[in-house]
Amino acid sequence: MTADLKTAHASVADIRALFSSRSVWNSWLQVEARLAEVQAEIGLIPGEAAVEITRVANFNHLDHSAILEDVKKTRAPIVSLVRALTEACDGEAGRYVHWGATTQNVMQTGYALLMRQAHEAFMRRFDEVLANLADMAEAEAATVTVARTNMRQALPVTFGFKLGGWIEEWLRNRERLQQAAPRFLRAQWGGTVGAMHVLGDAGPEVNRRLAERLGLGAFTIASRAALDGFAEYATVLALFAGTCGKIARHLYALMADEFDEVGERLGDDVIGSSTMPHKVNPKSSVKVISLSMRIRAQAPLALDAMQSSFEGDASSNATINTLVEELAPLAYELVDEIGSLLASLRIDGVRMERNLAIGGEFLASENLMMRLAPELGRNQAHDLVHHAVAEAVDSKSGLVDVLLGHAEVSGFSEKDLRDAADPVLYTGLSEQLAREMADRARRALAPSESS
Repeated sequence: MTADLKTAHASVADIRALFSSRSVWNSWLQVEARLAEVQAEIGLIPGEAAVEITRVANFNHLDHSAILEDVKKTRAPIVSLVRALTEACDGEAGRYVHWGATTQNVMQTGYALLMRQAHEAFMRRFDEVLANLADMAEAEAATVTVARTNMRQALPVTFGFKLGGWIEEWLRNRERLQQAAPRFLRAQWGGTVGAMHVLGDAGPEVNRRLAERLGLGAFTIASRAALDGFAEYATVLALFAGTCGKIARHLYALMADEFDEVGERLGDDVIGSSTMPHKVNPKSSVKVISLSMRIRAQAPLALDAMQSSFEGDASSNATINTLVEELAPLAYELVDEIGSLLASLRIDGVRMERNLAIGGEFLASENLMMRLAPELGRNQAHDLVHHAVAEAVDSKSGLVDVLLGHAEVSGFSEKDLRDAADPVLYTGLSEQLAREMADRARRALAPSESS
């Protein structure tokens, strides 16, 4: 590891290093050491044996390269690890290495240890992004823009309202991740098939104590075939990736020259195109979209890996192991990159006003309809405004100007109609909801900030 993952902001390189070969093997050594300590506490092995196993269960006393060479012969990583650990022990301690354990107990528990560290770093970065979204939503709560549905201008809203919607989805992802963590961060301990054959009545206590010492949850039946926790990890991250991808695509589209409502603040030396000097292409949004696709693609693989045969299947385990090694760093890279994207975002309220003017009074046609509805009836008001819009388009006239020529609106003042047709004045509860979501995000973050 290149940094302490308990710091506020780990780097992507730190998380990748966490799942390096040496780090993965070290996690298995830590499982073996903690197992020996727990077994000594309840009298299953001598106390001095546990002390010695713990002393040598690290790469200061073991040769990582030599173990990897031995694996080429055994094709059984934990067997090679146990051999090396046994040989490194002084005296009789080596006799008690891996007591009552099986390969998958060590491997899956080791991966859960690494996932816990990665998940804690991920959630810290996740909450940093949430805090920034809250600040942005408040700052842009009153910045008027246009909502688009089916790729067409729909109604006026504020940019803070857009951000508020993303906050609420971010909070749902936060809830999923928090609720799922205790299910996927578990030690897997129960012997060959999970029924505690070797340890017998002592097995459940070893299981409980080991999980507690490692900072993990425990299974009652630690089945090697129970891979749903890993699959849930992949699927909740896929949902989170879906949110990130959607946000990035939304911003990516708004960066098009025809919209130009937002942009990424990039350094002067950033190159957009090797052939077109005028182009400065988006960078972070593109990367978020790509990472999102790669993470979402892991969910079907995780669900397939759940289909283990009987009480254990090495093919399923191997798939899960590889998936975790790839997915955890990808997830951290995604949350870090979308954090960078949002932090670098340039929001152009003037350009939003210009784009809003493209729709002009048409964007408030719903408001005009509902102002007329109490007098005319909702359906008649709808038809009147609908036809007036078509007439205004054909004649290149203003919508209110056309309506004023209809006898049905004679009872309404021109000022009332023009106010009703002003898109800047028709943003619903956009500003209020943006501020509400900013406040809700801050309340959600408050406990972790004070702890």
